[in-house]
Amino acid sequence: MGTIRFRFIMVALVVSFFAVGMAAFLNYFKYKSTINNIVKSRVLVVGRGIENTVQASLQLGMQFAELQQLPQMMAREKSADRLVRAIDVFDTSGQILYSTDSGRVGQKVPTVWTSAAQRSKSTEWSTDETDDLVAGISIKNAFDLTVGYLALRYSREEVERAATTAGREIMLAALASFVALAIVAPLALIVVIRRFERDLRTLEAAASHLEDRNQPPPAAGSAFDGAINHLRASLREANKALDDLRAKLDAAG
Repeated sequence: MGTIRFRFIMVALVVSFFAVGMAAFLNYFKYKSTINNIVKSRVLVVGRGIENTVQASLQLGMQFAELQQLPQMMAREKSADRLVRAIDVFDTSGQILYSTDSGRVGQKVPTVWTSAAQRSKSTEWSTDETDDLVAGISIKNAFDLTVGYLALRYSREEVERAATTAGREIMLAALASFVALAIVAPLALIVVIRRFERDLRTLEAAASHLEDRNQPPPAAGSAFDGAINHLRASLREANKALDDLRAKLDAAG
């Protein structure tokens, strides 16, 4: 019985630890994804302000490549949010027309930027770089045609810092759960297994005396009491029928 009890406890602990570990793992990545979406939404608020200015200028008849006041506005918006590292506006071919980094004007953006923008089913798109994250908006004219894209590069450090803090808290909570399970689970199982062992002993004792007609019924309190009593009654009836049949055979002989 001791071996059975030990095995039950070990299995319960392994299953409980696995469940807590998976829950902690999934919660960490869910939290990280949520933080990333919140930061991206914050950056896109800056981008929407620039987009509205560009569309207003296009509606006045100005050409997309002739927005002379746009660089100054982009610089002001960049300085208003510390997360934003740079803002680029490029055409559909990927050439940068305006940028808060003047040295980037005329250069080509990475192909993954244009691919992400073209694959997006909405006007918002995003992609990852080695050091930065990129959130973007597709700029459309009055005829709902895409004339260019706005890209905002923002720091990955903010997301990583928040994710690290959350990961530390989740790990501490998981360790506390592990300790609680290591204490509570064995105690709870011992109570359950003791009753199970008592029922097994009762069943074993009853089974060893089922053929003894004079043996009293097993003590009450077992989960098998009803089944054992029913089985004993069935055996008594079967033995009585066999005795009657044997008596008839002897009389006929």
